[in-house]
Amino acid sequence: MTPDEPRRRSTGNANLEDAGGSFIDRRASGDYTVVSVKRRLLLGLLPGVGVAAALVPVNVGAVDVSPLDCAGPNACDIVSIYTGIFLIAMAVLVIVGGLIIYAALRFRRRDDREPSQVHGNARLEIVWTAIPVLILSLFFIRTTLRMDYVRNGPPPNITIQVTGVQWAWLFKYPNGKSSSTLTIPVNQVIQLKVTSKDVLHSFWVPRLGGQIYAIPGQQNHGWIEASQAGQYFGECNELCGIGHATMSLQVDAVSNANYQAFLAGKPIGGGPVLAQKVSGATPASKVSENDQLKFAPTSLSVKVGDVIQWSNDGSSVHNVTFDNKAVPSSDTMNANDKYELKFSKAGTYRYVCTFHVSVGMTGTITVTGG
Repeated sequence: MTPDEPRRRSTGNANLEDAGGSFIDRRASGDYTVVSVKRRLLLGLLPGVGVAAALVPVNVGAVDVSPLDCAGPNACDIVSIYTGIFLIAMAVLVIVGGLIIYAALRFRRRDDREPSQVHGNARLEIVWTAIPVLILSLFFIRTTLRMDYVRNGPPPNITIQVTGVQWAWLFKYPNGKSSSTLTIPVNQVIQLKVTSKDVLHSFWVPRLGGQIYAIPGQQNHGWIEASQAGQYFGECNELCGIGHATMSLQVDAVSNANYQAFLAGKPIGGGPVLAQKVSGATPASKVSENDQLKFAPTSLSVKVGDVIQWSNDGSSVHNVTFDNKAVPSSDTMNANDKYELKFSKAGTYRYVCTFHVSVGMTGTITVTGG
């Protein structure tokens, strides 16, 4: 025997040899396959390590869109259902996985003796059939009892029409006002009637509720409620074309007083008014919104008190949304719609069309004097 050859087991078995705690199976070809016990254990633990890694929260500096961090009764009810199912599933994983590992190690092959054969155990088979049936029945009952609440919710305080378009969202309020960012009052049930203008979309703000499909020619409904003021974010959750990644959602939950100010077109929070909407005045400057998805001109210089008019001269839907909340933004502008502003304070004001900001539809107004 050379030093490199493994020593034979004391049993004299020609097919099993010991090589430093490993099992060696002599194949018909004469080759050896070595499977280390430690390696078996590591391979068996890999699924558990993967599950544990998936559960570790990762901070990537992004906005909070985790459905587990619920901020409203609808979302929190969904989380409670999920958490119960998850905990039971993890218990099953640990118990079953542990028994499999125990059986693999405890009853692994050690020699050529045939192990005792078990041909059936009626009691054991009834138990391991009854337990999964009981668990699945609990899941079914718990989910079914809450489905109506998650879908329909309590009687709504406000109903808002939601329309998905490639690649933005349009929100229409009870007074006829429209916007591309959803503004709601806190602690009020908001019913959403959701549809699509073009292709299949999906409205989902994870911290406030479940997703609602937006289907062309069909109206689905759902509801959300924010328990505290703040900004909540989401995405279209259905692949809808080349701009899908930019079809984001923003919900501003504000006090009822600020919500009423928003509906009236006033600055939220009662801050200074930097510009005001006008109608019918003679514009000093005009900006065209066109089907090339550009503002023309993109930059404009005016004086304090001048009236600027934006007009939708194409067939696509547009809007004028300023990054400064003290400047009123337009509602959704369809073909031939116009929007007029008069600035009362000098400064530089940037704005976008939220429907087409992903393709660079932005503009700047520089106001001098005053």
